[in-house]
Amino acid sequence: MSVEPATKKVKLELTSCDEPLTQKDVIAFQKEALFRCIHQKRISLESLQTQYALSTRQCADVTRKLANLMALVVTLARFLQPICQADEEKEICEKVAQGDETVIVQLSDVFMKLLTKYSGTENGDEKTQGLAIALQALQQDKDELVYQNKHLQEEVIRIKSYYEGIVHSYDREESQTVKRIFKRKDNTDEVNVKEESLPNGTDISKQESTPLKEDSPVNGGTHGNGNDGGKDVEQELRMQDLKSQIDALQTTVQSLEQFKQQNEQEIIKLRKQLQEQQSQPSESTQDTKDTHSEKIQHLTRQNGELSQVNEDLLTKFHELSKCRDVYSNNLAQELQTAQETLKKHNSNLEKDLVRIRTTRDELLSKVAILEKETSKSTMLEDLQSALDTLASQWSKLESRSKLTSSSETSQNQDALLKELQDLEQAFKDLSGITHKKYSEYINQESVISKLSVEKTKADQKYFAAMRSKDAILVENKNLSKSLTKSNDLISQLKDSDKLLRQKIDNITKQLQLSQSNEKRLIDSNKITTLKTMDLNSELSKLKKSLNFTKDENFKLTTQLTQLEGKLQSLETDLKSVRIKSHNFESKCEKLQNSLLTNGGDNGPLVEELENFRTLVYCSLCSKNWKNMAIKSCGHVFCENCCKERLASRMRKCPTCNKAFSSNDLLLVHL
Repeated sequence: MSVEPATKKVKLELTSCDEPLTQKDVIAFQKEALFRCIHQKRISLESLQTQYALSTRQCADVTRKLANLMALVVTLARFLQPICQADEEKEICEKVAQGDETVIVQLSDVFMKLLTKYSGTENGDEKTQGLAIALQALQQDKDELVYQNKHLQEEVIRIKSYYEGIVHSYDREESQTVKRIFKRKDNTDEVNVKEESLPNGTDISKQESTPLKEDSPVNGGTHGNGNDGGKDVEQELRMQDLKSQIDALQTTVQSLEQFKQQNEQEIIKLRKQLQEQQSQPSESTQDTKDTHSEKIQHLTRQNGELSQVNEDLLTKFHELSKCRDVYSNNLAQELQTAQETLKKHNSNLEKDLVRIRTTRDELLSKVAILEKETSKSTMLEDLQSALDTLASQWSKLESRSKLTSSSETSQNQDALLKELQDLEQAFKDLSGITHKKYSEYINQESVISKLSVEKTKADQKYFAAMRSKDAILVENKNLSKSLTKSNDLISQLKDSDKLLRQKIDNITKQLQLSQSNEKRLIDSNKITTLKTMDLNSELSKLKKSLNFTKDENFKLTTQLTQLEGKLQSLETDLKSVRIKSHNFESKCEKLQNSLLTNGGDNGPLVEELENFRTLVYCSLCSKNWKNMAIKSCGHVFCENCCKERLASRMRKCPTCNKAFSSNDLLLVHL
């Protein structure tokens, strides 16, 4: 990989962090981001070119080896052609001897059988079985190597991404334009937050991962020498970390190469042994066949038992599901009937309570009336006592008149007569009043008797209502108790339902497990049957001829060639890793040189940035991005300038003086 010479740093005239951001700063930032992206693509292109050159060399090696193998096959076919006895065999050897690759691949199995037939070695050794076991062990080692290779490749990718991120962050930290755009001096955390909220043109900088030395211009008026010294120390530390990690990767690669060489030597030894030794039918094939048949019988018995258990579990499951459905339906019906009866009983109780309250109010009104009438009876008693006193006085007067009638004179008699007449008149008046009062009293007594009868009836009704109320309260208590009992019963039924559901779930799980076991046993049974069929076919083939072992040897050789190709691919991967590590070292050297070198002319860059600024920023205000286009003429300005011109009734394009309206404006993203 070619290393580019160190480019000079370009000094940019950037404003300080305290001043507001200008268009020159933004253009310089975008320009630097584009340069970084281009440099990254250039480095990736160079690495791809080196990988392509390496792959072409490897492809040439493979084609050369394949040509040698094809020549060997053609010579073998020409050697076997006069030895063959049948015409078909001679025709096959003739086709193979022509050297057509497709024909050789199609006739490879038949040609290998011919080679084994006319090789002249019918008896083999027991070492073939050992070689096959060794090849299986090598296959396992190959799988482990493939897994380790995959793991190492992932590790290399992670390390590469990590170091690329470090280089990217280092490049951005050293960039003066990034510091100026984000108003950052030494705080690196603010950059990651503010980069996500940049406008449309600045998202290119998020994809950069490799540094350029011209991308980190220095503005001497904005940063001090103390910060540069601290950054140099940090860069040296980072470089040391990178070197240590590269050394660790190199050691791992060397260990993998040693392991690969050992495996190659073992493969070569086994290949030689396979070429020297020939296969022989194994004596233990019959024993393995018997063991496989016994295993098949045992598995069939287990399969039958498990199928029977599965059927029993299915029947139990269906019965439990039916019982659960019936039980849930009965429980729902009982709950519904109990709720309906409780509602009816509650409505009847409410009606009885309303009726009892009305009767109670009527009785209370009648009792109040009777209490008022008792005061009238006391007044009648007072009148009766007054009549009694008057009667006693009248009797006294009569007795006194009888005593004094003989002795008194006529004058006294006249006075007494007058007094008697007055008394008689008063008595008559009083007697009339008493008769009236008595008649009223009699009427009131009749009314009182009627009211007392009604009161007794009302009392009876009241007491009956109270008794019915007590009975209703007792019944309500009983109903509440029955309701609580029913609620307890419902809770118990719910618990039992939960238990039944848990049992059903357990049974379903057991059923699923049994089904999975059954499927597994069926699969294993199929596999064992297939194995037995394969073993039978292999046994018959081994008894007939030694062709099968030759085919296996050919397959093993093809696998070994595939292993060699994979090992070569691993070597290429290791070389690519080395190249990448070399790239990282060169990048680190470039970074170190960029830290040590300063100065340069920035005239062309400033001119290019000015040209870029005229394309990106609004030509009216020179502050904002061009984000609003006029449909009628196609010229682009910023949104604020367009709105200001519409508000001030300047509805003509500033460049072409073509009229436009608010409907002609179109928001664009550069």
